[in-house]
Amino acid sequence: MIAPLTEIAPVAFDHSVFKGAGAVVLTSPNAVPTVQGLGLPAWCVGPGTAAAAQAAGLAVFESGGDATHLLADLRRIRPRMRLVHVHGRHLARDLVAELAPEGFDIRGVEVYEARTVVWNPAVLPALEGAALVLAPLFSPRAASEFTARLGGRVPAGLRIVAISKNCAGRLPAALRERCTIATAPDATAMCRAVAEGLSHLPPEP
Repeated sequence: MIAPLTEIAPVAFDHSVFKGAGAVVLTSPNAVPTVQGLGLPAWCVGPGTAAAAQAAGLAVFESGGDATHLLADLRRIRPRMRLVHVHGRHLARDLVAELAPEGFDIRGVEVYEARTVVWNPAVLPALEGAALVLAPLFSPRAASEFTARLGGRVPAGLRIVAISKNCAGRLPAALRERCTIATAPDATAMCRAVAEGLSHLPPEP
């Protein structure tokens, strides 16, 4: 069953933000198409974003998989250039707000948004009737949205895979009890956790 909570859509922005920039900071693969062809190196939050940036021809610096590691790397190396954080409308961490007061020359630009997708009316009954349904949640916002759509329901066959502790923390207690947290905050670890969860599918009657 494919029932996305959101879809990625580009938004208009002022391209002059890249004038004078020495590098871009990327916290999602969704930002990569915007910076392709700029000829700037990219600080990437983790392997998924780094792989997308490399495929687009960018020279990359890969960090440890989440914003905490990325911030630590930037603070350790302190690149002497203007940085532009290219991001979506909903920010898990505001890198500009955290780094600018420390003397970093950094700006931010919103280039895409995750727009809400309305579920087909058949989705909720399917969730409630399934022997096993695995819901992968890739952000705290997704966890909040998923909780809202369940409306207090806790389907018997529901299992959740969260990309991080912060993501899992947005779930109410009844759903957290059914939640596994990926071993790393990236798509590879999420795929492993989903595969592991699906391996416990109950046998056909």
